[in-house]
Amino acid sequence: MNIIRKSIHIIDYDNQEIRLINAPESFDSYVSELINHINSNISVREYKTRSNATEVIGCILNMCSNDKKEDIFLSKTDIIAKRLLFNESDAQSKINRTNTTVQRGSLVQALLFEEDENKYVYLLAKVEHTEWVDDSDFTFKTGFSKDKKKMWKSCLFDIQDALSDVFYAKVYSDTKAQYWSNGFLELDEVYSDESNTVKAFSSIDATLGRSFRGIISPDHTLIRNSFVHYMKSNEHIDYPKMVESILGNYTPVDSNISLDKISEIKERLLEQPQKKNFDNQFNAVGSAINARIKRVYQVNEGIELKVNGDIKELSETINSYEENGVRYIRIRTNNMSTYKQFFFKNKN
Repeated sequence: MNIIRKSIHIIDYDNQEIRLINAPESFDSYVSELINHINSNISVREYKTRSNATEVIGCILNMCSNDKKEDIFLSKTDIIAKRLLFNESDAQSKINRTNTTVQRGSLVQALLFEEDENKYVYLLAKVEHTEWVDDSDFTFKTGFSKDKKKMWKSCLFDIQDALSDVFYAKVYSDTKAQYWSNGFLELDEVYSDESNTVKAFSSIDATLGRSFRGIISPDHTLIRNSFVHYMKSNEHIDYPKMVESILGNYTPVDSNISLDKISEIKERLLEQPQKKNFDNQFNAVGSAINARIKRVYQVNEGIELKVNGDIKELSETINSYEENGVRYIRIRTNNMSTYKQFFFKNKN
């Protein structure tokens, strides 16, 4: 993939200005690393252009049509950088009272051509631009970290036919903030948040069901409850991160369930976005899975146990035990009325 042109703009919303930084040829390796990192990053979301007349894609198409003209590239990247400044300033004004700030950094842009597929690729990446002390002369300098965790947001456009009615992009965001994809890039999701939420949870539930088929184990209950809790308590879902956080260091409570079994379940879950066509990143819509979360357990004749959501401290809230050959389900309650209704004093 050949880098045709590149630019770096510091986005300074505190002083309401953008500053173009000279990008030497040595910066090409950094851009290439960014491209490789984004292409290998599965935590992205598929978007499509809302219209070819919107500002960012309009500028990009103009640059592709005039890829030999540096002045056009610089003027269009300047327009795009100013648009990001406007959107970040607007986003910051909306969150001022929350004591949070839009992440400060720089916008890297690059126009590339991929000969094998005969297409242009356009990169936009919001990266951390840090300040440090040069120990050779003890002066303050700024620069970019090669730590890819310092990339806040990114977007890769594929431009194969400049006359297409719609263009697709891979977008990464480390937060649920809408200003990047919606306000700045003016893109629409290929799959809606509601669709992603339903497909993700249904795939998790089905995968766990298949993995524990013929196996009655508390680990099934614990793992499922963990996913329910995660999806109900996190607005921004990074699916691979979620799977890793729940199963990465999971230790089975059932001696019959091996770590290899957990690893197998983890791998199956990570395959689901591609198999079931949902994004690895989306904003969870809790109401979309409320009905699917419900689970009914048969306890005894005329008695069912219905679970409507995630249970905090699951093993401390509900557990089973056996006494004198009789099996019981014990449930902790915080409802005094229910507690009193079943308070049967032992008769002497």
